Amino acid sequence: MTNVLISFQNQNVKLGTGRWIFKRSQTMRFEWLALLGFKRLAVPGDQAWVTLQEIARLPSWKGRKAPHIGTNVGRYLQSLELNNKQLVSAQTRWAGPYRLIPDALSVKFDIPVAEVRQRLRLELQPASSTDRLALIRYTGLYVRARWLGSQGFLNRGLDRTTGDTAYEKLMRMADDRSYGSTLRLLACLSAVEVQYRLGQIRAARKTLQDNAHLVRGTPDSSLKARYYLGLAWAHQRASTGKFSDRRVEAALGKANFYAENCGDRASLGQLALRRSGYLTKGRRHLEAVGELVHALEAFLITANYDYVQATCGNLGSVLHRLGPAFYPEARCWLLLGFKIARIMKVGKDDSHGEMILGKIYLENGEKARSQRLLRRAERIADRAGNRINLADVKMVWGLWQQRFGNPKEQIKTLASALRIFRDLKEFDTAQKEHYMESCFPDVWPDVLKAVKSQANPLPPRSALER
Repeated sequence: MTNVLISFQNQNVKLGTGRWIFKRSQTMRFEWLALLGFKRLAVPGDQAWVTLQEIARLPSWKGRKAPHIGTNVGRYLQSLELNNKQLVSAQTRWAGPYRLIPDALSVKFDIPVAEVRQRLRLELQPASSTDRLALIRYTGLYVRARWLGSQGFLNRGLDRTTGDTAYEKLMRMADDRSYGSTLRLLACLSAVEVQYRLGQIRAARKTLQDNAHLVRGTPDSSLKARYYLGLAWAHQRASTGKFSDRRVEAALGKANFYAENCGDRASLGQLALRRSGYLTKGRRHLEAVGELVHALEAFLITANYDYVQATCGNLGSVLHRLGPAFYPEARCWLLLGFKIARIMKVGKDDSHGEMILGKIYLENGEKARSQRLLRRAERIADRAGNRINLADVKMVWGLWQQRFGNPKEQIKTLASALRIFRDLKEFDTAQKEHYMESCFPDVWPDVLKAVKSQANPLPPRSALER
């Protein structure tokens, strides 16, 4: 990358060893470029975008309205001096934001950076000792909260009545005003992940909407991308239809914008993961597998072993939907997920992989192996309080009873699954009901009767199918 010299003495800019870009100096234009250069040096690249509001605070720009500022900057970008220099990028030419294209190592001033801040009258300063102490406290609490989540202690249940839980700790951190917007948003998004695991789709969406102000308050594009990915997931799991699809696509579009602009590999990996879920819901399984492969590469690069393990399970799940010809590969992915979970001690609250492998063994006629995997899957889901997983496992138990059991137990199991799904607020229950009706046409009327006649809508959480 060519070096860029921003000179306050000459109020001009030079690329490499060439000539000054501008034939004559203009204070307003120079201050704008100096601000772009300063932000490139002072903050991460994804946060180095300059808005019209920031330009309006520069000494020579004070008192000017946003349309006037946008018009001036747009003309600068169209000028012969800047049009072909590959110096400034703009998300929109006339409204911004704007960013210097050369990286931080290529930008230099002819005065100290601290003096640049003073001349431009910028408020951007390094973190104070108070901020650093808050970060120390936050880091310890956050790591503890994530450990609780990895151990399956998501929220209070029958087997977790005392001590800390991941959700409670994370939400306290999200509400703590002693932390900045970025740290609070990180805690909020982690708490939402816990709510998804618990099947609390409506509550997760409400948490995201209630904390939208944190998105506006943080400069971190990667967290903004994660926020919209979470919102897309909430809309996707809540319902099916054109209106739902539009909301999912709108949220994914915003997530894509922030992910691409921040260049954050982890966010791009999560974007691929969420795209795969959307494609799978539309039965575009091969395309979903391609997205999952991209996601897995990203999570390996960023050493995110929670998502590495989960993505292996998702690959096995999607591949098994393509039919028996793909079962051997699906089984390899699922077993790899189990191995990673055991070695890295992750995924203790998710029984999806065990359930899918049990279903594969079931369809291959292996009664004992499928029964063992489904019992294990049910124990994991029940212990973690993962209601969506638990109901899904009971559906597969219905398939097991259909092949190896008896109609009475099958009706009882499917009724239990249906009651759990219906108890999940704003969950796409209709999709699950349609699936069960197509899989179990002979007993479906009896399942509906059993659900309707059941006085208690939910079975005890500790009850396990044997």
